[in-house]
Amino acid sequence: MTDDRQPAYDAVIPARVRYDPELPDKAKLLYGEIRALASREGYCWASTAYFCKLYGVTDECINGHLRALEKQGHIIRECLRDADTSQVLERRLWVDLRKYAARDRDAPPPEKLGTPPQEILGTPPQEILEENNTSKNSTSVEDPPVVPPAGGRRPRSKKEPRKAPDWKPERFAGFWAFYPRSENKQKAMDAWDRLRPSDDLIDRIGRALVKQKATQEWKEGVGIPHAVTYLNNARWEDADGLVSQGTSPTGWAPDPEVMSS
Repeated sequence: MTDDRQPAYDAVIPARVRYDPELPDKAKLLYGEIRALASREGYCWASTAYFCKLYGVTDECINGHLRALEKQGHIIRECLRDADTSQVLERRLWVDLRKYAARDRDAPPPEKLGTPPQEILGTPPQEILEENNTSKNSTSVEDPPVVPPAGGRRPRSKKEPRKAPDWKPERFAGFWAFYPRSENKQKAMDAWDRLRPSDDLIDRIGRALVKQKATQEWKEGVGIPHAVTYLNNARWEDADGLVSQGTSPTGWAPDPEVMSS
């Protein structure tokens, strides 16, 4: 790291990121690091390898968190390529919408960056609605407080519920039967269709779920994300450091008839 690219002293994680229910905690921490490194130019220059070394994790883990942050509209990823060879010269992780748009006045600004997530569960206490003004971070993004409407979730448009996803419906049926939470099946099907998991990934998710369901927290019903969150944010990666407590499943569950390829 060069001297003129030192991160800001404080890492700012605004309310719209801290209380986004679709983000794993490690993705929120990564956002704070990205923003600290973006305090001067409005974008973070650091590579995936930099974050892997910083936190001692795999590039797959970091890329999963970056995908989650981008999907929720908290960052914009931009790759600068050589005009002749198309080789990637630099990757930029933008957190400042105005500086991103100003770099190319012909480019329309993204719609999602800076917009609070559409679903915030519950009403946070008053003190969390005010940003900490002691930070030395000079990023110019305005972060409005997240104030959900009274009564919880925002109303959604009604649509005809689906019976099964389009992608490998029989494999999803096994996943849904084996997953320990059963809320928001329609959204889980949408996430499954977006992910379009290969058979190898499906097997990996199955093995991860066996490990995670064997942990004391999940047995007690603590920390289990919604299925849509699990799929959107690659939460099977959380099981990488866990030791298997039983036989690896065929399909999803120890019973091979729960789901087969």
